[in-house]
Amino acid sequence: MAKGWRRFLEEESEHQWLAISLFFVFIIIGAFAIHGTSKLTGMDIENNSALENSRVLEISYQDYEDYYSVSYTSEGTYLYHFADGERTDIINPNTDSSASGIQFLTELDNGSVATSIEENSILIIDGSTTSNISLNSDRGNFDIIDLSENFNEQENSMLLITDEGDHTSFRGASIDGVPSSSMPNNVEVEWQKIESLSDDEWIATGIQISSNSGQDNNPASPEIKPVVGHVIWTGGFTAPMLDKMYIAPSGEFHSMIRMGDEMIIAGTTQTTIFDSNDLTFEHLTITSSAAIKGECDVVWFFGTINSDSVIKWTNEGYEVIDLQHKMPIEIESYGSSSKMIYMHGMNSNGDYKILTFDYSSHGSIESGRGFLNFSFILIFSVIFAVMGWNIIERMKF
Repeated sequence: MAKGWRRFLEEESEHQWLAISLFFVFIIIGAFAIHGTSKLTGMDIENNSALENSRVLEISYQDYEDYYSVSYTSEGTYLYHFADGERTDIINPNTDSSASGIQFLTELDNGSVATSIEENSILIIDGSTTSNISLNSDRGNFDIIDLSENFNEQENSMLLITDEGDHTSFRGASIDGVPSSSMPNNVEVEWQKIESLSDDEWIATGIQISSNSGQDNNPASPEIKPVVGHVIWTGGFTAPMLDKMYIAPSGEFHSMIRMGDEMIIAGTTQTTIFDSNDLTFEHLTITSSAAIKGECDVVWFFGTINSDSVIKWTNEGYEVIDLQHKMPIEIESYGSSSKMIYMHGMNSNGDYKILTFDYSSHGSIESGRGFLNFSFILIFSVIFAVMGWNIIERMKF
């Protein structure tokens, strides 16, 4: 038997054991390299240079270092525009306290931003210029909690979530300042956020508050459940209609992202997808504190402070990606622009920080994993090219 092995080895290349050893070393090093570069790259944490150690309540990004913000400090609540490295205060708490009542910042189709600081009024902000849309009060007075323009830009209208005093409701409004009647069936839901889905239809989220049932009924600790509503309004004075509603068992919904004919509604205990074609709800077990859309129909789901992974979602499914370091902040507000995601919140020391994420770096040539992929393709392209060249040379003889 030993003689047989000896004859076999004599027939092979004298460098075969060296080649095999180098191959195994390559596999081991490659495995460590793949594991070390499989974590998410492109994340960084920094201070708020526009308003130091401020708590960002609402924010709307136009571009890199160009945004509108509602921020709270020890002096009070600011509403400001930051661009070209300079902050322009629209509402300064030292002279005006009205920014403390702002509940939303909504970007409009023309690039301006809308909010509300008083009843029956919409404040439009374009850079440092402001204007007001005064809504007719013949159908009552109301505060505006949130608004969303009609997906059909030609309609030149929007849907409002309104505070009617003893309940929240929906009203449509045209750009000329004429509101519709309020929706009569409020279904005991406190509506909070709204986003347009398609022509004349919107998705709204809120909470339903009810007393606990059963023997342990305690009015002092009511049961709170998140709610999703499908709302239709075709214009005019007629009130909007709540077409469909889904009540989740727990948690809260915090983000709505339109993806074609679907709306992704992300929450702390589940993610719900509403399909406008067949008017159905689909439920996923994806949990998060923030969900933000990137390019190429990709949605990034971020967890709570100290979580160690994020979720990358596409129409083909989702992927869990480990973070290089645990999530350093508890996210309170967020936005995105030009391949960057900005998350604002508090770290474990009680300091307010900005966590930035350049999602274009994930898998790119600049990242470790991208470099490995490029190296793999390059090396094996060279190897196959050499093998092909040798075959051609041998065929000539």
